[in-house]
Amino acid sequence: MKKWLIGILIFLAVVVVIIIVALQATKGVVKTADEFFALLREGQVEAAYTSTAKEFQAATSLNEFQYFLEATTIGNFARASWTSRSINNNTGKLIGSIHTKAGGVVPVEIDLVKEGGKWKILSLTRSAAGLGEKEEAKEAAKPKETVPVSSKEIPSSEALAGMINESVYLLGDGLNKSDLSEFYGHIAKLWQNQTDEASLRQAFREFIEKKVDLTIIQNEAPVLSEPPAIDDDGILRLKGYYATKPYMVYFDLGYLYEHPQWKLVAINVSTK
Repeated sequence: MKKWLIGILIFLAVVVVIIIVALQATKGVVKTADEFFALLREGQVEAAYTSTAKEFQAATSLNEFQYFLEATTIGNFARASWTSRSINNNTGKLIGSIHTKAGGVVPVEIDLVKEGGKWKILSLTRSAAGLGEKEEAKEAAKPKETVPVSSKEIPSSEALAGMINESVYLLGDGLNKSDLSEFYGHIAKLWQNQTDEASLRQAFREFIEKKVDLTIIQNEAPVLSEPPAIDDDGILRLKGYYATKPYMVYFDLGYLYEHPQWKLVAINVSTK
């Protein structure tokens, strides 16, 4: 059984690499947003304004920027979550939500441009605001604070076990039914943006054909072979196994925090 799993494991490793590469490639735009909002959090509004792109400043005055902060709940941010990060040559985009201290959630989009080799915020728009073109310049002044994913706390042992059980069982149940739509809905939006249910089904094709049943882990407790840790890309890595029979199930899972919870962004499973 181990032999015919090699092809799938290689494919899954490629999937993991694709996700990691995507996160690495977009790390610069996220860092720029983090630094921008850190300045706002410290009350350095003018410094945050001058850190933006030249075109941003040409379209939005400092007074307009300050007015925007005072007139909206955006300036009262608590944290942010990104559901999409992308780069196209010298432009980048972040899509997600700002979560305010009062508990509000505001959908936002940030466009960035590379100036002098550094990413700069070009515009920040409230995607659900329905503003016209003339308002977009002011809307571009919208700030957003992003708490680095790596600062998130690792969940409790019970919560981690629940996350692992859900991910592996949903995958196994979907493979048994040859329908991974529910598993697809379980994965992170970042991963969903890079694949579809049909591609996932193709990736696990041999599992389906060989009728490998991962649902044998139901009612079993996962054993972590390494301490859970959050890597430099903000991915929570969970590696271990299930002491199941007639074969053991091994897993190597990656989770990315997409508010309000950790979502599966990479998975590698095998049996032995």
